[in-house]
Amino acid sequence: MGRCDECLFWKMARPTEGWCRKYAPKPASEADRVAHWPTTHGAQGCGEFVEITTKFDFVFCGQCRYWQSSATGILPVDRLDKPAQWWTHAGHCIRYAPEPISEPGPRAFWRATHHTDGCSEGVLRPTVDES
Repeated sequence: MGRCDECLFWKMARPTEGWCRKYAPKPASEADRVAHWPTTHGAQGCGEFVEITTKFDFVFCGQCRYWQSSATGILPVDRLDKPAQWWTHAGHCIRYAPEPISEPGPRAFWRATHHTDGCSEGVLRPTVDES
């Protein structure tokens, strides 16, 4: 087991803190919720550690087959914690289907991510063969 600051899936935010980008965001119960990856300290670690030097094709949201966005991004009902410019380059991560819950009725919504976000569960979009 290695440290977060030595892991391929960790993105440093400050010298001793960063975000674990191992997993794609799960659906939410409210529209246009922004995905926030868990913050960890660089000295922490887990059993899913992958050394930074490991060959791995990290996929950014804007390149991922599970990411849906329009040419104008997302026009959310409530901008919440991101500026308007962020939303123009945002889309929804649809990697996971909604999970069953104990009460009937709530809708599911996919979380918003920026085209420069990414996770280890991303898959490149197939290229269109123009021949």
